[in-house]
Amino acid sequence: MKNKINKQRKELKYYGLHACLALWEKRPQDIIRVYLDQSNVNTFTPLLKWCAQQKKAYHIIPDAELDKVSDSVHHEGVCILARELPFLTPEELMTSLGKGNQKVCLLYLDGVQNPHNLGSIMRSCAHFGIPYILGEEGKLPALSPSACRIAKGGAEIVRLVLLSKPIQTLDQLKKKGFSFIGTSSHGGVSLYQFSFPSRSILAIGSEAHGISNTFLKMAMSKIQIPGSGLVESLNVSVATSLCMGEYFRQHMGKP
Repeated sequence: MKNKINKQRKELKYYGLHACLALWEKRPQDIIRVYLDQSNVNTFTPLLKWCAQQKKAYHIIPDAELDKVSDSVHHEGVCILARELPFLTPEELMTSLGKGNQKVCLLYLDGVQNPHNLGSIMRSCAHFGIPYILGEEGKLPALSPSACRIAKGGAEIVRLVLLSKPIQTLDQLKKKGFSFIGTSSHGGVSLYQFSFPSRSILAIGSEAHGISNTFLKMAMSKIQIPGSGLVESLNVSVATSLCMGEYFRQHMGKP
């Protein structure tokens, strides 16, 4: 599985100011070609100088041409063709977590497919210091250009971990001291009355179906976000942000 995932380095058109700045900062070695309009030349002067030194092509073009190059009108005046960031494997995740007992919260997405929601969730993960998003192979979507733009640079900070055997990996994480926490709009302890374990895996399901029964049965605890009841639930990215924010308040926001 490890070799299979790492060899699939397709090229992707990244666009949006913050997404492209983060790409340039985190992994310039993956940049292939740069397109930008005149308004962004000063912002990206170091990148353009680097392109010249590395003999990488760059093009300063009108905004209308950037629409065509990026296949979007939301490019914010810049588009970078680069190799995509690959999924991490479970083995790489375990190695990264090491043998310590440091405070950390992981996110498990169960059926969340919308790229806009994924981008928003990655932005919130970066804000609250959540380093990894886990998901099952075939259900966790690859990053799209629009998701990267919406993540505002978070897609270069938070890594996606693809699990071919999610139950097995989650069991391994439990042995490392992680507690699996389910979320539901239909029952459970109030988010604001729940004490998060210092090593938590927060499971979030799709807006349509929620978390599958398989993962609900694995959960040590189930939490819900209290509200007026006038609507059934929150948008999945908003709900995820509230949960991560509460974990951060309890564990990461303290000295």
